[in-house]
Amino acid sequence: MQIYEITNKKSIMNESFGVELTQQIELPYGSRKITFQLPASWNLLGQFMPHDPKVSKSPHDLLSNALNNLLGMANFSSLIQDKKNIIIISDDKSRPTPTHILIPLLLNKLNAAGIPDANIKIVVGRGLHPSLTRDELRDKFGAEVLNRVKVHDHNPTGNLTYIGETSFGTQVFVNSEVYAADFKIGLGSILPHELAGFTGGSGIVIPGVASQDTINQNHCLVGSFEAEFGKLEGNTIRDDMEEAAKLLGLDLIINTILNSENQILEIVAGDPIIAHHHGVTISKEIYGVKIPKLANVVIASSYPRDATFGKATKALFSSHLAIKNDGIIILLAPCKEGISSSQIFHDMLLQNPTSDTLFDYIRKGQLPGESCVLYLFAKVKESRIIVVSDGLNPDQVAQMGLEFAPDLETALSRITLTNPDVLILPKGAITLPLLQ
Repeated sequence: MQIYEITNKKSIMNESFGVELTQQIELPYGSRKITFQLPASWNLLGQFMPHDPKVSKSPHDLLSNALNNLLGMANFSSLIQDKKNIIIISDDKSRPTPTHILIPLLLNKLNAAGIPDANIKIVVGRGLHPSLTRDELRDKFGAEVLNRVKVHDHNPTGNLTYIGETSFGTQVFVNSEVYAADFKIGLGSILPHELAGFTGGSGIVIPGVASQDTINQNHCLVGSFEAEFGKLEGNTIRDDMEEAAKLLGLDLIINTILNSENQILEIVAGDPIIAHHHGVTISKEIYGVKIPKLANVVIASSYPRDATFGKATKALFSSHLAIKNDGIIILLAPCKEGISSSQIFHDMLLQNPTSDTLFDYIRKGQLPGESCVLYLFAKVKESRIIVVSDGLNPDQVAQMGLEFAPDLETALSRITLTNPDVLILPKGAITLPLLQ
């Protein structure tokens, strides 16, 4: 964890506040930086960012070590011996997994074990996300992979097989081609997540290669427990995903742990549950930051997930873990691509439904899976939220039940609290505050 505290307060008068200000603070905002100052009377608890250790090993060495030391499983060579039809389920462009680096290395490992490229396929586990264009596939996987093996998207509405029901009542339909494979490898990354606790692991099955109805049933479990960014234990959605992965017979996962620049720090491989939970422990060491107490004001940049407001909400879920019940969140979110790439999510955000209304939708099964995160968003909105954005207009922000400010200085000038405790999250979308 890196903590940066403001020291040597300056006696600078500012007309917006009419008070003394601290020295300058800098936060990322899209591709540029925003510089600002706080009133000197405010108590800055610190700036909290993920710990970013330097990369110490090459991806090749990390993958080799992971495959040679599988967690909860036999050795790699014996697992894939005599397999004729191997499918690698990869996450899609919404995840930062460097598949263009990992998959060529994995293909070489499979080749060395006697499995030719002709016996290997890649299915993109996109869930309900948009299909990838040819250019997007090339960006995600690289030309070498596309030239070596067949790569195609999962279809959540067709070519599906029913494989059973979880103990939570989710009827599991999955990609038929994946189900029929001799050996199934799930590839992804482990990052804090608002619904599943963390990405990776069995999430490659639900939502990855599941049907639309299955995804909806799983995500609507958000109403049955207190979902929380970075919460794994007691997470009904995660438990349901893991049961579905067992029903499918997911043989192996390979998950990366990345730093905030998306460089590979570690790779875990093995049993889909054991390896994932081990990876979560490592991920928490990277993204978890211990905060001394809850703040009255949290100033969070949505960097590096800031292209749309839908992505920027991750910084709100993070901020919610660091704010007092009556606190104020200031969100810096450039949103150059607007509100959301999902039309359903876009429309529902602008309808500004209450948490009670959304819970009723969930209970009746009327809320599409990808939009269940709106239930958590509605809970977060119990705090006062001021949005600083040049990609959204004031009317859009108001329709979402939030407060718009044209710049950070204006947002700060609206806070009338006396000597508030302030906490800053420069990389709010990937930071997991942990109260000491």
